[in-house]
Amino acid sequence: MGIYEWLSIALICVAGATTPGPSVLVIIYINNTRGFLSGIIASLAHGFGIFIYALISIFTISLIDKNLPSIIPFIQLMGAIFLIFFGYKMMFFKTNEKNINENYIISKKVTDSFFWGLTTSLINPKILIFFTSVFSQFIKNDFNDYNKVGIGLLAGIIDTVWYILVSYSVNLPKLKNYIIVNQKIIFLFFGFILIIFSIYLVSMSIEYFI
Repeated sequence: MGIYEWLSIALICVAGATTPGPSVLVIIYINNTRGFLSGIIASLAHGFGIFIYALISIFTISLIDKNLPSIIPFIQLMGAIFLIFFGYKMMFFKTNEKNINENYIISKKVTDSFFWGLTTSLINPKILIFFTSVFSQFIKNDFNDYNKVGIGLLAGIIDTVWYILVSYSVNLPKLKNYIIVNQKIIFLFFGFILIIFSIYLVSMSIEYFI
């Protein structure tokens, strides 16, 4: 893999990780109820879940590319369109002031923090769709297993680092307030970059059908 592929995957993974969703609510909740250490453990577990989803997506796409290569351009086109929609949602993200559902019961045990972090990532089917959309643009049948595992690790590490930063910001009021104040600008930037990149991917995919 070239530097372009690695940087492109990294950028999209950053955009995916930073998008608001149930995961960030659970991580913040764990930090507020169980402390920073539990938040770190939950972040590590969430990243591990993302790594699992990434591997499933990568090896599934590789298998399709090997046995039904004609389907890949269609998957790439649908994936690129999904990423445009994803970028649009980021750009026009609206903050939600609602509190976290009180049904989330976090135990004092460290193992429970790990369980909640892992479960939060694994029960979200949108993550699998997202990774399939992303990796279908880059995965080739000639990639070796080291490349595939490396991509999965990259996705997992980016996710883990992001949620560790979230955990850290929750415990630093000034940083937390700065992120809250500037989050629309942050999401607008990542959403715009993602849309531009996705439009390029759409144009590349359409060439196959012309």
